[in-house]
Amino acid sequence: MIRSFAALAALVVALGFAASACGGSEEATPTPDTVTGELPTQPTDTGTTETEPPAEEGDPAAGKEVFLGSAGCGACHTLADAGTSGTVGPNLDEIAPSYSAVVEIVTNGRGQMPSFSGTLSEEDIQNVAAYVSQAAGS
Repeated sequence: MIRSFAALAALVVALGFAASACGGSEEATPTPDTVTGELPTQPTDTGTTETEPPAEEGDPAAGKEVFLGSAGCGACHTLADAGTSGTVGPNLDEIAPSYSAVVEIVTNGRGQMPSFSGTLSEEDIQNVAAYVSQAAGS
């Protein structure tokens, strides 16, 4: 009987250590794979939080030069203001992308379009985004 009690006590102690070693009483820490949604931005005047698009920066006139020049955007895209009629990529007049969408796609690429982050400076990307979003009427 004493042997059974000792064995039971040893088992309870061992299970207690095992549970604490596995984080039995600790909270789980979320990993990037388990977190979904968007982080809130700074509170607005009303005290609520909203997700705000990136501030529009850039010089549309300089962006037109990038669009027509070093980036060669017109070879693939139609944009009436630039006088281009490329058909490989989307017609920018029809989709009227926002400033933030242009920054995202030019920076990271999408589909057949390569990333221009290694080719264009951040300022050039902001300029072409300002130009495209303005010229396409978004």
